[in-house]
Amino acid sequence: MNTIENIIAIPRKSFTVTTNDINNNNALLSNILYNKMEGFSKDIVLNKSNIDFPNPRLYKLELLKNAYLNDTLHLKSKIKKYNETELQLLVAVEIENNIKDNIICKAIFKFPLKNKIQEAS
Repeated sequence: MNTIENIIAIPRKSFTVTTNDINNNNALLSNILYNKMEGFSKDIVLNKSNIDFPNPRLYKLELLKNAYLNDTLHLKSKIKKYNETELQLLVAVEIENNIKDNIICKAIFKFPLKNKIQEAS
């Protein structure tokens, strides 16, 4: 089995909330946030040979608070679970320069691994 170190480094990505990303209350639209998180998780596993489908399946989503116009957000990932059947990737979104409770959203995406799918065929 591959070790976790061989699968994924600890990637990070940032973006700033713009006028195209907000509602009438200057809060970030949830679909924009979700699309950024999903795209980030896809980018992480895109070139990994043992991932069967590079399209993530959302397993769990926690929207904790809003982000607003001109906030800079950082996306970070961490392996939550890795075994013979799947990889679960935790993606967390943090607001820059917010010392207290800076995580605004967390999601877990699942990716099936080729080895298990080939066994089932």
